[in-house]
Amino acid sequence: MKKAKFLLLISILFFSSCKEKLKIQSEISYELGEIQYPQEMQLSELTKPTQLDSMQDLSDFMDYVIFTNQELNMVYTSVTDEYKKILLEDASYQLQWAGQYGSLSHNFIHSYDLSKLDENQIGVAGYFFDYAFKHYSLKEDNIKVINYEYYQDVLLNEFAQDNAIQNLPLYQNNNGFLKVENSEQLFYATLKNYFPYCKKGTKAYELLAKATGILNRIIDKNMTELEKFQTIYNYIVCENTYDYESFNYKDSNHTDYSCYFLEGILDYKNAVCDGIVKALTLFCRLEGIEAYHIGAVSGQGGHAYCYVKIDDQYYLSCPTSGSNIEKANQLRYHTHTNLFMLTSYYTSSSSWDYFSEAYPEIKEQVMDTLPYDYYTNYYVQIENEKLNLVIHQKEKGIQILSHVANEAQKNQLTMQIELIGEYQIMNDIYQDICQKYDVIKVNNGMFNGKKVYAFIFDYGERQ
Repeated sequence: MKKAKFLLLISILFFSSCKEKLKIQSEISYELGEIQYPQEMQLSELTKPTQLDSMQDLSDFMDYVIFTNQELNMVYTSVTDEYKKILLEDASYQLQWAGQYGSLSHNFIHSYDLSKLDENQIGVAGYFFDYAFKHYSLKEDNIKVINYEYYQDVLLNEFAQDNAIQNLPLYQNNNGFLKVENSEQLFYATLKNYFPYCKKGTKAYELLAKATGILNRIIDKNMTELEKFQTIYNYIVCENTYDYESFNYKDSNHTDYSCYFLEGILDYKNAVCDGIVKALTLFCRLEGIEAYHIGAVSGQGGHAYCYVKIDDQYYLSCPTSGSNIEKANQLRYHTHTNLFMLTSYYTSSSSWDYFSEAYPEIKEQVMDTLPYDYYTNYYVQIENEKLNLVIHQKEKGIQILSHVANEAQKNQLTMQIELIGEYQIMNDIYQDICQKYDVIKVNNGMFNGKKVYAFIFDYGERQ
């Protein structure tokens, strides 16, 4: 099977002919293999929602229409008597928010027809028009920051899985094989637990090859479900950035820009919340992790985050809120926090006000969830010693930060690690460590009554 090398930056540790040890790079490289399906494959069709009985059902129907429509046709389906009453009372509310919460409809819904509601019929029109043909490049003053965890778990290791799609968990356990052609169909098919069937030459084929290559590079087959998710999350936040330029300065319809779609992450490594969560959902679903794209709103506008099921527990995950900009040294550092990796519906942030009625049954479970205690359960390996990220003694904090600083300096990387502890201990650690290394301290908030700080060591190379 012929393979093409998709070269980003090499993160494998190896020795040159002169035996000089080369430094670890900040981004992975991965193989782009040919996607091969069985010669005889029975394709499924996306099930058309009927007898709509809730706003979620209406969202699903809108998404179905957009997925299947080739042009702007009005498609009708049935509604129950009970939901007809709700629509008659306030159809505009139901239609507006069903469209907002839909995974495809929030970008592509066009119009509705309520003229047949007396017959328990509702019509929806929408389709995939041209999208994702514009993008902004990241400006030179933006600096990607690598989480130490991503360095320890991925960049220092070279996983060598077989990148045949047949080895992906979703290929082995799915609702059928669904033909897809574009990035939105690719994302939505996996969201609905179908394995995407795409022909070579389509955008879907190109992006599935990239996604498969990335997963084969960052995921080890022996990882637990939690370890897989943490690795995927770290890939998203460490190797990609939030596209502030497209968000703030777009000069045409937002759907013109790649940042709202899979193209943002897989082609340009720069996206807004919508594109970021679509990529997170795609990676999770391909690896057999149950994940959902959630459209949400607040007083400030729309947002997207993810519901994800890890070890039979539903969490909210928001990689967008898990990254932020820290301005220092006349640069914009894209820093990160693990507070939003696996959290509750209300998160640990007092300013969190994003609301959604998408997947209400799952939402109820997320609302009862306790945030995952990442800081107690993740360990830094320093020689033969394993240390978690909860700091009770100054010496432990200095030991971890010195190790991270040395690794960043040795490999000329901009690297961070988050530690949690009481304010005075963390401040004493910072005062000590900044005497020895170039370090930036970022206050990331609170978790279980303790302060969470990111410590950034900027030894990265500049062009």
